[in-house]
Amino acid sequence: MALAIAGLLIAAPVTAAPNAQLVQSVQTRLNTLGFGAVDAGSLTTRQIAALHMQLQGGTMEFGIPQMDARQKVRVILGWDGYTLRD
Repeated sequence: MALAIAGLLIAAPVTAAPNAQLVQSVQTRLNTLGFGAVDAGSLTTRQIAALHMQLQGGTMEFGIPQMDARQKVRVILGWDGYTLRD
């Protein structure tokens, strides 16, 4: 019996959903960039992590940094033909 349970645990991927604070932080940044229609809570863990990493520091400043950030968001969301691979 223990061997069967161990086999199931090894076969099942171990993933954790992003915490609510991280999702809310990403949602706030998406709203600021004009992506308010996107529900951060419905994004994959990979998308949340990528958005969190890309939307830090000076990327939220007006002008070129913000335009670059908007393009990165489009790529992460898969809205420009490119998507993150699993």
